[in-house]
Amino acid sequence: MLPGRKRKYRGWQLIKLVGLIMLFFSLDAVSQADMISSQYMNSQLMINPAYAGVRNSFSVNVLSRQQWMGIKDAPSTYAINVHSPLNKRMASLGASLLHYKNGPVQNSEFTAVYSYLIRLNHQMFLSLGMSAKISHYNIGLSSLEVIEDNDPSFAQNIENSLKPNFGAGAFVYSPNFYFGVSMPQILNTELSQDETGGAVLEVYRTAYLASGYAYSINKNVVVKPSFLARLRTSANHSFDVNVQMMYKNLFWIGASYRTNNTFASLLNVQVSKSMAVCYSYDFSIGSQPSFNSGSHEISLTIDSNSFIRRNRDRRFNRKKVTKKEEDKGVQSIRYF
Repeated sequence: MLPGRKRKYRGWQLIKLVGLIMLFFSLDAVSQADMISSQYMNSQLMINPAYAGVRNSFSVNVLSRQQWMGIKDAPSTYAINVHSPLNKRMASLGASLLHYKNGPVQNSEFTAVYSYLIRLNHQMFLSLGMSAKISHYNIGLSSLEVIEDNDPSFAQNIENSLKPNFGAGAFVYSPNFYFGVSMPQILNTELSQDETGGAVLEVYRTAYLASGYAYSINKNVVVKPSFLARLRTSANHSFDVNVQMMYKNLFWIGASYRTNNTFASLLNVQVSKSMAVCYSYDFSIGSQPSFNSGSHEISLTIDSNSFIRRNRDRRFNRKKVTKKEEDKGVQSIRYF
């Protein structure tokens, strides 16, 4: 077997192994509180630690999501994701800060991420990542309106509950394709009342599969279909199918469908070479009546190369290129 083919073969065997491990962990798992975002393709750090560093820049993504507008105490999410390669190395570091509120439940999470990049060939990389997370929960049960005022199940709040967790993932990508498999929360989380002993909140494992492909119609127009699967053992598996079209690297327009009969429209504007703003609007479709005015999500993404040194080993380049050709080479996945 030729050396190049041998490296590629070993890389795909490693991908298969990581995928089998993720699916094994998800066999007895369901999820009731995992992160939902219609803009998953812009920054996947919250669902896959291996995404850290693949943009080959100091990357910051700030996100705000307001679900089911018009409904009292509807879910809201705020998140900040930061990650960057380490200078002249194949390793990357990152961190995420998330605050989620849904009715009486408030959850804040801090996640630290490490990833390592492996070159499979001149046009393909494999990133392997690990994460460590600490979650802080407050559940205000006493503020809920109940039928029986003396119900002990709603008499005691859960305050300042801390739960640790960890995750793992793999992410393989080329200039026009990516595929990721991950499990950001490997341990199950259960919050119970001391008085009643009953479970108030249960958060189980979820395995994520994500993939996308960029197809150039001409020099000005690029079409990129993508999908995201949230795998759970219960009947509520969730799948997002998305199609975006880019014009002259200035803006993206797209549409997304989620399998709970939710449709989303997306607009992504490249404000400058290093800054992009994305807005999405989700709304229900089908015969079932909707009691809300949809969900709004907006994010800001900044990619800067001012804080990192050039690292040719992380680029999609041939072995022998001039410095001028290297500067023109595709630098990272964000240039799809």
